[in-house]
Formats: sequence, C-alpha cells, structure tokens
Amino acid sequence: MQRAKNTKNDEFYTQYQDIAAECDHYLDQFRNKVIYCNCDTECSNFVRYFLNLKSQGIIRDVIWSGGLGGIDFRSPESVAMLQQADVVVTNPPFSLFRQYVAQLIESDKQFLILGNQNAVSYKDFFPLFMSGQVRLGYKSFGPLLFDVPVVEPDKTYKVVDGVPKAVVAVCWFTNLQTPDKNGLVLSKRYFGNESCYPKYDNVDAINVGRIKDIPMDYDGLIGVPITFMGCYNPAQFVFLGR
Repeated sequence: MQRAKNTKNDEFYTQYQDIAAECDHYLDQFRNKVIYCNCDTECSNFVRYFLNLKSQGIIRDVIWSGGLGGIDFRSPESVAMLQQADVVVTNPPFSLFRQYVAQLIESDKQFLILGNQNAVSYKDFFPLFMSGQVRLGYKSFGPLLFDVPVVEPDKTYKVVDGVPKAVVAVCWFTNLQTPDKNGLVLSKRYFGNESCYPKYDNVDAINVGRIKDIPMDYDGLIGVPITFMGCYNPAQFVFLGR
C-alpha cells in the first residue's frame, strides 16, 4: 500500500510549454539523435514534444516507456531500450531520483531531466556537480505547475482555468552543454557589517542566507543557499563541498 501511495504521489505531469521552454535550447544537441523518455507513456507531453521534433526532421526517433501501467525504468526491458538511445529526457519519479540518476551515470548516456531542487544537496548527488558530471539546465530553482492524476485533500494546489495543479520547486539537470553563468554582480560589504554575517560554530566560515547578500570584500569560506548553484560561475567562486 505504501508503494502504491508513493507511485501516486510521484505522478507529476509536466506541461508542454515548460518542456518546450527548456528543450528548445538543446535542439542542436538533439539533432539526428534517438531520444528516450523512459518514464513516459505515449500520452506524455515529453513524447508529444519529441514526436513534433521528429516530424520536423530534427531528431532521428523518440522511444518511450514507463508511467502508470508502463515499464519500470529499472526493468530489463527498459534498460535494453536505454542502450538504443542517445539522450534521455524525462521527469523521473522524485522518490526514486537517486536510483534513477545512478542508472544514468552508469549507462554513460546524455540526459536532461527534471528533479526537485533539493536534490542539489543530496550527499550522493552533489559530488556529481563537483566533478562536472551534472550541471544545471536553463530553468533552475523555481516553481513549475504540474498536472496530477489525484488531488489530495492535504496538499495545496494552484487552480488554473478550474484545474488544480501542483506547484513544485524544481531544476532541470543535464550533462548536455550549457553556457557558463555570467557570474554575480556583488555590492554588499562584509567589513563594517560583520554582525550581518554570523559565523558557524564548527567551521571558520560566514553564513549568507541570500545570494544578493554575498559580500564582495570577503575571500574566506562562505555558506550559501542551494539556489546559489543557479548562478555559480567557476571563474568567480570555488565549490569546496556541501
């Protein structure tokens, strides 16, 4: 019963316009590729989007499996289909995100996937950023609206044209090429405002709760919120860990 409940809670259907807004940036990297949507049925907006690209001659093909009543991405059938694909693009179950990403890394496939923004801080996911195996897509750290099969009474939804939609803070994660971030324009000062930057008890570092408050005159260790990943430029900052 718990597995069934988790499956129901994991069914967040991505809206077509949100898929197009992100995927349109990668058309050159999708060109003549086989795309695999391994958490989707033929009714999925991901499949619709890539069938449209196929009809335009942009991609070679799109294959799909998964979703409610479909094939589990961990099944032998799905793994066999994965080997036929060049790029994986989908919205995997949030509760299985770690297992899903581990499979992608092991398969050495290109990918573009949606995930909860908190995934950035997972202890087994953050090192992938450190090593350059995963980067953020164009849309990062912000809410998107998702259609859901079941409206649960204990959850909050946004009603759009009479239809309740789930609001989830998400990121696109990928190993496709994305442009470097421009970096931050810093305007705040640490010296003279030390009381605004408390230090941690167990490490010699200051805590900065908002990106806009990162000081321009402090070159020591700084603790930042996970949303900092969305504007991280390696030419400006160095990640030391989580």
